[in-house]
Amino acid sequence: MAVEYAGILAAVSLMAVTLTGAYGKSITAVFTTSGAGVAAVAKAAKAQKVSPAGAKTAYNRAPYRKPVLKYLYALGWIGGTKNPGTCGLTLLGQDAAREQAAREMRANAKLVAQLKRRSVSVSAAAKAVTRGVVSACA
Repeated sequence: MAVEYAGILAAVSLMAVTLTGAYGKSITAVFTTSGAGVAAVAKAAKAQKVSPAGAKTAYNRAPYRKPVLKYLYALGWIGGTKNPGTCGLTLLGQDAAREQAAREMRANAKLVAQLKRRSVSVSAAAKAVTRGVVSACA
């Protein structure tokens, strides 16, 4: 079961690192401006050895208006791209994948606090990440 959620777990881990330390003080800018979000997504993609151009495209085509949700969607895309072998299983079990993402997020109190500060529920964040992973599989 853990194998099928590799894309989700990679995205959630990347998000936790990003929100709680890697980008530190600039996280507010990442969540509130598209320019900062695109730059952060490109940096995260490069760190994961995934195409930064593809991550930027994922950010820009995310089906959300809020930069924070676009950012989470793009992190999901990075996680899905990094783990392409899990695509079929994630596509078949999106509800289970979303629940797993939410469970992983809730396990990190700092991450939950960061999301709350930006008025984003854990379920909305999990949905954005899962949709991003699925978009990488399409």
